[in-house]
Formats: sequence, C-alpha cells, structure tokens
Amino acid sequence: MELPQYLGDRNRLTRALLAVGLAVYALLSLRKGKRLRGGLAGLGAVALGYATATESGDVTESFAAGLGTESTTESGQLRCAMCGEPIVPGQRRQPNENDETVHEACLEAPA
Repeated sequence: MELPQYLGDRNRLTRALLAVGLAVYALLSLRKGKRLRGGLAGLGAVALGYATATESGDVTESFAAGLGTESTTESGQLRCAMCGEPIVPGQRRQPNENDETVHEACLEAPA
C-alpha cells in the first residue's frame, strides 16, 4: 500500500507549491495596485497553505466529524434506531421524538 502514501506526498507538495505561487502572485498584484486581485489570491494562498499544513484532504470527512453524524455504520448503511435493521434507499423513514432515524413502520407499530 505504498502507492497511496506516495501519491499523497506528491499531492501535498503540489498544493504547497501552488500556495507559494499564489502568494507570489498576490504580492505582485498588490505592488501593481490591483488590490482585489491581490487580496483574493492572498486568501487563496492562505487557504491552500492551511489545508496543506493540516493535511485536511477530505472535506466530507472533516465536515461529518464536525457535525457529529454517527447515523451510519462502517459499511455506510443507515440503520433504524428502534429495530437496528438497515434502512435501504427508497424506504420510508422519519425521526422519532429523540431525533433518531427510524422506519416509519417501526414508529407506527404499537409498543
């Protein structure tokens, strides 16, 4: 499994070089009096440099971690909070009183 790590290192180097290039472009634009172009390029350089330094490559993973979404399992299937069965696409579901996703049939079933 060395290939993904090698490609990740190349990707990180590319992002770092692009951030440096954007920073140089921002400085040159600011020296020419193009404030908007220089400011936007500077913001892009900072954002790209930050993403490179923190290695936040996958935005969806960090977004899901920030929200604390734990409704799916490792296999990626959504499970009913009442019966534990997987909820397949197209199946009717809705939140219960605790805001957990359940089958509509499980919610309507007598307790």
